[in-house]
Amino acid sequence: MHHRGPLFFFLLAAAGSACAATIRVPRDQPAIQAAIDAAQNGDTVLVAPGTYKESLKLAGKNITLGSHFLTSNDPRHIDETVLDVSGPGNERGASILVVERGVGPETKIVGFTFRGASHAVNIRGKAQVLHNRFTANGDALSFEGGSGIVRFNIFERNGDDGVDMDQASAALIEHNIIRDNRDDGIEVRLHKYAGPPLEIVIRGNVISGNGEDGLQLIDYPDKSDRMFRVERNLFVRNAMAGIACMKDGNTRENYAGAELVERVYVINNTIVGGEYGVTGGDNMVLLNNVITEVAKTAVKRVQGDSAAGKNLQWKNGRSFEDCDLHEEEFVSADPALDASFQPRAGGVCLDRGVAKFEFNGEVLTLASDTFSGSAPDLGAFEAGQPPPGFVRPPAK
Repeated sequence: MHHRGPLFFFLLAAAGSACAATIRVPRDQPAIQAAIDAAQNGDTVLVAPGTYKESLKLAGKNITLGSHFLTSNDPRHIDETVLDVSGPGNERGASILVVERGVGPETKIVGFTFRGASHAVNIRGKAQVLHNRFTANGDALSFEGGSGIVRFNIFERNGDDGVDMDQASAALIEHNIIRDNRDDGIEVRLHKYAGPPLEIVIRGNVISGNGEDGLQLIDYPDKSDRMFRVERNLFVRNAMAGIACMKDGNTRENYAGAELVERVYVINNTIVGGEYGVTGGDNMVLLNNVITEVAKTAVKRVQGDSAAGKNLQWKNGRSFEDCDLHEEEFVSADPALDASFQPRAGGVCLDRGVAKFEFNGEVLTLASDTFSGSAPDLGAFEAGQPPPGFVRPPAK
């Protein structure tokens, strides 16, 4: 029996890497689906600028599907590479891309404009959705029991939700612009689920001008194995609520709140404008947030096992409604925000948050590299660090 040493495995790995191919559309294959079908695990399908009228399906392999932005880092290639399934007499066509179950997390979708679909990208497996623009769809990006990473995208002027999550879905959604969608910026249905905990992290996004809620969490009977971390987002003038919990599968906002018992961490967000700031559930942790210029109520129906640390509220219609929180955990002071909603130098937000919060027998500790002063600043913006929202680093 011959033993294979480390060198063998190094050469094997190098050979596998060397075998990865780039299939160019339309040079090597005339259509995107033909290129996907021809691709093997690890290959790249590179799509030239143009408008493509295809309904695509990815199944049984892990590949990178990208525009020339993937190699150029030129954002013009995002605008110039359009996947559009609309047609005459058909306001919105079928899905543009379906990622089927069994597709793995190495799969990347990079650098396209998705337009004209009822559900532009539907993820049932796992995928990374990076540096894309979604516009004039119904739901822009839908998770249907899938999971993935959603970074550096623009979701704007879609007819329903920017990001929609159903079934047993999980995701990291960060550094996106989600604006001016007709319904919610992000909508998550907490369908019945028991199993390994699903983690939904919503971090560093700018969520603004949406026709209903910035973030809507829709409760269903019974507790599911989910946890939410909503952190360092800027919610600006969403028409109804910044963050809303709904009950009994209802997605039509009625500002009632919900008996949502899944843990929802709401940490270092800035919520500006709208009718309500937060309409909550029964297991919500509010820490280091700024809520200002809300027309009706800053915090409504946050009850049960919920807790609040150092938050700031200012110039709202009212501060609290139907809450079990201690009002002293909300500073009432002008946050002194500038035109981009960052706190001005010397203002009350600087170093006024807490990094260690004890509640209900638990301890929440924020990592020291997430703030720059002696303590976290209040709100989404930390002095000396890049603001949340759309930051486009290189594609690779």
